[in-house]
Amino acid sequence: MEDIPPQVTQFTAQSLSAIHHGLRSSRRRLVIGLVSYRALSSFNRDTQIDEAQAQRMESEYLISVSQLAREVVSIEDDVPLSHATGDAYHNAYTTLIQTHLPKLDSLGAIKYDDDRKQVGPDQNLLAMAMVATTTSPVAQILFHNALSDHDLGGRQS
Repeated sequence: MEDIPPQVTQFTAQSLSAIHHGLRSSRRRLVIGLVSYRALSSFNRDTQIDEAQAQRMESEYLISVSQLAREVVSIEDDVPLSHATGDAYHNAYTTLIQTHLPKLDSLGAIKYDDDRKQVGPDQNLLAMAMVATTTSPVAQILFHNALSDHDLGGRQS
């Protein structure tokens, strides 16, 4: 198949595949959203910064894994942050440290310090956040409407 046009082969780009694989999990998408929200909200108020300010800002972006797990549970279970505890919290914390944070760290989306259990933004965070925020609404409109016409077995209703 040597005559495949470049318009088709562009869909096999490794970076795009890595982004889509990284965003496959809703929990990883949520982490991307929470970390990028912190980074962008700080960025908007600081126009010009020196090195010392940059280091202070970096510490502002950091979030502990325990706080991140509470925020994830609060959003996923639609409960107040103060009620994001118990089994749901422990499940979120465990999956974050064992699966989701190392994966996002390997993609350069976040910096995950396993020893200190802290998370901050990394160089690919913006790219992943952009893909998630631009594709999610479109997928919700098109994909979920298409699913309503099918049962889980793949047969039309």
